[in-house]
Amino acid sequence: MLPRRLKRRLNEREQARERASWYRRGRAFAGGAGTAGGPTYGDAANPLRAFFNAQTTGRGIWKWDHYFDTYHRHFEGFRGTDAHILEIGIYSGGSLDMWHDYFGPSAHVYGVDIQQECMRYEDEATSVFIGDQSDRAFWQRVRAEVPKLDIVIDDGGHQPEQQSVSFEELFPHLRPGGVYVVEDLHGLGNRFAAYVHGLTDVLSTYRGVADHTDPERRKTSAATGFQSIVDSIHSYTYVTVIEKRRTPLGEFISPKHGTEWEPFLR
Repeated sequence: MLPRRLKRRLNEREQARERASWYRRGRAFAGGAGTAGGPTYGDAANPLRAFFNAQTTGRGIWKWDHYFDTYHRHFEGFRGTDAHILEIGIYSGGSLDMWHDYFGPSAHVYGVDIQQECMRYEDEATSVFIGDQSDRAFWQRVRAEVPKLDIVIDDGGHQPEQQSVSFEELFPHLRPGGVYVVEDLHGLGNRFAAYVHGLTDVLSTYRGVADHTDPERRKTSAATGFQSIVDSIHSYTYVTVIEKRRTPLGEFISPKHGTEWEPFLR
């Protein structure tokens, strides 16, 4: 009889092989989806795209065009509020101006970059922090000076260690309902995309309990700590968006309503 530890290890290996098989199947399906077609640019009425299209001189902005639609979808509810927005990666300062224009005069904008030259973009409306985004001590200092955050846009060094450290240090700091964006996840086998896959795995954790006597609690599943605070994870082309719940959740409930049921499933 196999020892329990060895048995568990063999089961884990078999599950890993099975997961790899499903991964290859999904990748094969996506790879055979046909020829691309359609417009190159999105809706010109999007206020972020409109600002970008009008910015032909002055401080530089460099973004994939389709990001503007992703931003607008997830950020629109913060417009006109006292939202606190932090962008990692200042470069030439143009996107800081874009965030001010989009969110309005009540917003607080913070920029982070490793290049000392980017201090020139600090002004009365914008705070700039210079440091290494893979340095946890740096983020500790930033959090001490920025007690509130609603949105983080990571357009920094684009390396998985930088992206994961920044997420681990800043996502818990977001206020309820906050939004975390990681840009430029390029290429098949992207390592931060693999990190995100680990997050989605935990988001799918199931601790199901069935109760045949109470239809209002027919099935329940206690939330993990991660499920309690994370509302959703969205994967777009080259960008991932992770949204925080407005109110922490303790459990998931699946009530069963009605009086007429087919006999093949209880």
